[in-house]
Amino acid sequence: MDRSRPDPCPAVDDDALTAAKAELRSRHRAARRALDPAERARQAEAAAEHLWPWLAPRLAAARGAGRTPVVATVLPMASEPDTGPLRTRLIEAGARVLVPVIEPERRMSWTDWTPGVPVTRAGNAPVDEPTGPRHGPDALTDALLVLAPALAVDRSGMRMGQGGGYYDRFLADLPGSVPVVAHVFARELLPAGEVPFEPTDRPVDGVLTADGLTWLTAAERPAEAVHLPDAQ
Repeated sequence: MDRSRPDPCPAVDDDALTAAKAELRSRHRAARRALDPAERARQAEAAAEHLWPWLAPRLAAARGAGRTPVVATVLPMASEPDTGPLRTRLIEAGARVLVPVIEPERRMSWTDWTPGVPVTRAGNAPVDEPTGPRHGPDALTDALLVLAPALAVDRSGMRMGQGGGYYDRFLADLPGSVPVVAHVFARELLPAGEVPFEPTDRPVDGVLTADGLTWLTAAERPAEAVHLPDAQ
């Protein structure tokens, strides 16, 4: 899968790009804060339901081949889409679930999540991290899926994160054979071109919301993928 940024890059100066990203982050953070907790829970359950028809056969195939399937996701911040329903399903299906640990120099390592695993608060982010052994990016070389957090994603695959650059650095070295899907709320899938980007930003392959699983290029789109109508 090609994770080079769309071409050509929008011709904007650094100050304008920074301002555009800041405005988009501010707008979507405010919308997330206003989202009702019951609606958050509904969207988490719906997203897991939409992902499962694509993911479950791949989990079964890996187990049938004698491998433990690996899926990466996150322990989300309070404002982010909840991954709890999906993580529970993955464990029940025999998957190994890896979640990120924030490291110095804006890098991430990975550690195993299981129900009840001891966690600690991250040193420089409002997220929890399991306290078990840490693994390098090689642990995800053959992952079935990386489910990445985002504030918004547009239909060219450009992802707006929280601004730390952790996932851009990680995705730059991730094998192209590993699908990367951003997990956002339903109204955070935007028309192509609405997420400003720079050369270090890396697009994702798909987007998961409560409305469906959307693959963003025909080359990576499985036949059974669920398609959404054009963004409203």
